[in-house]
Amino acid sequence: MRWLKAAVIIMGIMIVAMLVTIIVTIFRRMTAAKPADAPAAVSAPLTPGGPPAAAASIDLALPAGATLKEVTGAEGRLVLHLVTPDGRESLMLLDPATGKVTLTIALHPAP
Repeated sequence: MRWLKAAVIIMGIMIVAMLVTIIVTIFRRMTAAKPADAPAAVSAPLTPGGPPAAAASIDLALPAGATLKEVTGAEGRLVLHLVTPDGRESLMLLDPATGKVTLTIALHPAP
């Protein structure tokens, strides 16, 4: 009988401990900072601090024969990953507000 009483007390303590753990976990998840949502696709140039301007189109000349492999956003710029027919790769940083290429980086394998 004594061991049964000890088992009931230990299980009661475990139930209380688990309940406290669940309540603390729920509280932390409710008060945690929410991750930023993925940015929406931009169809028009943006003016800092203002609403999007009217829809516009930008003509961007790529190097001859180059194909666009990937487009990524970084710090208010678009990064275009290009591959030429001979296998050379480059990155072009495009300012969406002006439509101008701000930087071109040629990628080369390390010797």
